[in-house]
Amino acid sequence: QARAPFIAAGAGVERGGMVDASCQLVDVFPTVLALLGLDPERHGTGAGVLLDGTVLDHVVGAPGGATHVVGILMDGTNPNVLYDLVAKGKAPNLGRLMDLGTTHRFGAIASLPTVTLANHTGILTGRHPGHHGVLHNAWIDRATGRQVVTNSPTTWHDSMRWLSAGVETIHDAVHRQLPGSTCISVNEPCDTGADYSVFELIRRGEPVDLDPRAEELPDATERFVRPSKDYRWSSQIDHTAVEQFCGIWSGEYRGRAWDLPTFSWVNFTLT
Repeated sequence: QARAPFIAAGAGVERGGMVDASCQLVDVFPTVLALLGLDPERHGTGAGVLLDGTVLDHVVGAPGGATHVVGILMDGTNPNVLYDLVAKGKAPNLGRLMDLGTTHRFGAIASLPTVTLANHTGILTGRHPGHHGVLHNAWIDRATGRQVVTNSPTTWHDSMRWLSAGVETIHDAVHRQLPGSTCISVNEPCDTGADYSVFELIRRGEPVDLDPRAEELPDATERFVRPSKDYRWSSQIDHTAVEQFCGIWSGEYRGRAWDLPTFSWVNFTLT
């Protein structure tokens, strides 16, 4: 899938409605920084480090107009289908956001290859795979001759070891330009620089709170959960995403007090 939906709304965002435009996923990085009043050009340094994305000026109505930015990735969502659901009144909350902001009718174009880890990393670094280092969900490392697998339940938490030297994420850039700010990464493998990430819990060997009662979760339905182990697992993962986000934004989560994050990123897998 080469196109994702693109909906922006809230403080600092132009209220343009549905526009006949498209963008690139790598444009998210500089556009988020512009919304926060930060300099998109002040990015990481290092050999071959390039910023491929550009600020979406028709989206950013007031640079620096946002105090907090929340990014939500709905993995695998087709923009035509999503916008059609909104038009039919079947996704009212997304429809409300579309009314408040700017939506690209033709979506956001993925980098090649059009796979999960390469593009998640592209969104959060503003660089195409050849510039950020996570080349695919799996590839052959020429230096060692071994296969690298990043898009697997056993490797997701460690996939950012392949991020090229000098490449920053949005979390890094926000921290560098706004010392003392808080950034969170919820269920997202590209979590480098975040103050909170469930994958960091995994790397530290800490337990992850997966609710075993998948059939009873408010964001899942028994009809699909029972016959499909993949649906059951994904339902649990996405439920924890809501729990993590709401917990941190409430001010306390896992026994720690949290300031409101300057940048929050939430990844949903089962869309």
